[in-house]
Amino acid sequence: MKKGLQVLLSASLIIGLLAGCGSGAQTAPASSSAGGSSTASAGTKTIRIAAVDPQVPLDMQQNTYSIIMRLTDNVAESLISSQKDGSLAPLLLDQMPTLSEDKLTYSFTLKSVKFHDGTTLASSDVKYSLERLVKEEKMASLMAYVAGYDAMESGKATELSGIKVVDDTHFTITLSKPYSPFLSVLSTPYAAIYPKAACEAAGDTWGLKTLIGTGPFKLDSYTAGSGAEFSKFSDYHGGAPKIDKISYKFIEDPNTQVLEYQKGNVDFVDLDNSLYPVYSSNAALKDQIHSFQQAGGYYFNFNVKTIKDPKVREAISLAIDRKSICDSVLHGTASVPTSFIPASLTGHDSSAQAFAYDPAKAKSLLASAGYASGYNLRVTVNTKSNLGKSIATAFQQEAKAAGINVTVEPVDSAAWSDMKKNGGMDCSVSNWYVDYNDPDSMLYPVSDNRADLVSSFWHNAQFKQLMEDGVKTDDSAARQKIYVQAENILTRQDFAIAPLINETKFYLLNPKVTGFEINSDNRMDFSKADIG
Repeated sequence: MKKGLQVLLSASLIIGLLAGCGSGAQTAPASSSAGGSSTASAGTKTIRIAAVDPQVPLDMQQNTYSIIMRLTDNVAESLISSQKDGSLAPLLLDQMPTLSEDKLTYSFTLKSVKFHDGTTLASSDVKYSLERLVKEEKMASLMAYVAGYDAMESGKATELSGIKVVDDTHFTITLSKPYSPFLSVLSTPYAAIYPKAACEAAGDTWGLKTLIGTGPFKLDSYTAGSGAEFSKFSDYHGGAPKIDKISYKFIEDPNTQVLEYQKGNVDFVDLDNSLYPVYSSNAALKDQIHSFQQAGGYYFNFNVKTIKDPKVREAISLAIDRKSICDSVLHGTASVPTSFIPASLTGHDSSAQAFAYDPAKAKSLLASAGYASGYNLRVTVNTKSNLGKSIATAFQQEAKAAGINVTVEPVDSAAWSDMKKNGGMDCSVSNWYVDYNDPDSMLYPVSDNRADLVSSFWHNAQFKQLMEDGVKTDDSAARQKIYVQAENILTRQDFAIAPLINETKFYLLNPKVTGFEINSDNRMDFSKADIG
C-alpha cells in the first residue's frame, strides 16, 4: 500500500509545493461572506483549512513533502521546537540538552508527556523514532553524524550505536564528529517522536488510519480525495487547546480554494502569488491577507557535466532579468536575491549586490567561450509547478538579448524524478527551502553528498572543506565568514547555480482566529489558537 501511494504522489505533487495551508475558525452558523464560519454542533470551535491532498501516509519520515507537514505539525512533535525568530527551545525535554567538552555527546532529559493513546513518552520511543528515520531512508542523512549511522545505513547494524537509553527519561546521543546544527536537526518534522508499540502495531496503516503523537491535536480520520479531521488532545503537555477541532478540506485548485474562503466554507487558505494582486485590492479581503518570508527561494540548477564552462553558466545568470520576473510573473511579491543564503540565516552576505542583469556582458562571455553565434539552452520545468513554468517562459524571452536560445521542456513529476536521478537535465527551475534554520540546510542540495542526486554533479574541494568547517564550530562569527565564502564560490565563482527570486508567501485568515503562528520554516502552530 505504501509503495502504491508513493507512486501516486510522484504523479500528482510538485517540487514547488512548499507553501502550505493554514487555519480558520468557527463557532457561529454558516455564513456566505468571507471570513464566515460554521460548526457541526453548537459551541464547538472548529478551524477549517483548504489544503492539497497529500495522497500518501501522513508521516514526514516516509514522505517529505511540506503539504504533509501542514497536517501533521500539530499531531507529531520533535524533541526541540524552532521558534518564530529561528531560535530553539525544548519541547519534549525538561531543558535544552547539555554537551560534553569534546562536543560529541548530548545528554537529554524528557519531561513527563503523554502520547494520544495514553502511554507515557519514554527514552526508548526516542531511540525507536530516530532509528526509524534512518530505516525509512527519505531523510536518513539527517542522522549521518550520529555514531553508528554508516553501519545502520548500510545494513550492517539494526540500531544507531550512538543513541543510548539510560532510563525512561534520560538518554544520550553521541556523534561521530562535531556537528553544530545537530539540535536544529532534532527540531525538524522528520525527527518526530512516535510511540514504538503503537507505530509497530499499525504497520502499513501508520499515517493512513493511525497516527499517534504528543501534539495538541490527534488524528480522527484521513480520507484521500476528501479531507482530514483532527480533535484536541485534552491531556496535551502544553495545556489543552482552546480549539476543539481542525478540519482539512482537500481542494487542488488555488482559485477554488479562495472561492471557498469567500463563501465562508474555510477559514484559512494559502494565497497563490498570481492571485495576490486581485485580492489585495479587494476591500472585503485585503485586511485578511497575511504574509511571511520563508527561508529559501527559486534558482536555476545547472548540470555541470553538460554545461561545463563556468563562463557559460555566468552568462546564463547575467541573462536573467530577475527584477522583471519579480514584477511581471510575481506581481511585485518577490525580490531579487543578493545571495542563495537568505537574510534570516547565518552566512547571508548583507554587503553583496543583487544578481545583475547584463545581456551585453553575457553575450561577450559566450563569445569568449566559443559561442559567438549564440547558445542553445534547454530549461526543464515540472508541469505541476505553475511558477516554475512562468519563470522559464519569461526567461525564454529575456535571454534572446544575450544570444541564448531557450527551449522550455515541461515534464511530469515522474519524469522529473527520473531525470534528476539519471542526469537528464541541463538546466532546471528548482526551489529549496530550509528544513532547519541553519546555512548547512540551505546549502544541502548542492553539497558534495547530494550534487549527483540533483543532477548538478558539481564538486568543489574548497567548497566541500568549508562545509565541513562550518559544522565543526559553533562560533557564530566564524560560521558567518565560512558560509559567506562558500556561497560566493557557489554562485559567483563557479556559478554552479543561479539564484532567481525570493518570494513572499501569502495566506487568507478568518479575522476571528487569534493566537495562530507561521514561522520562517513554514511550520504552523494551533496550540494557542482561539476564535474571538
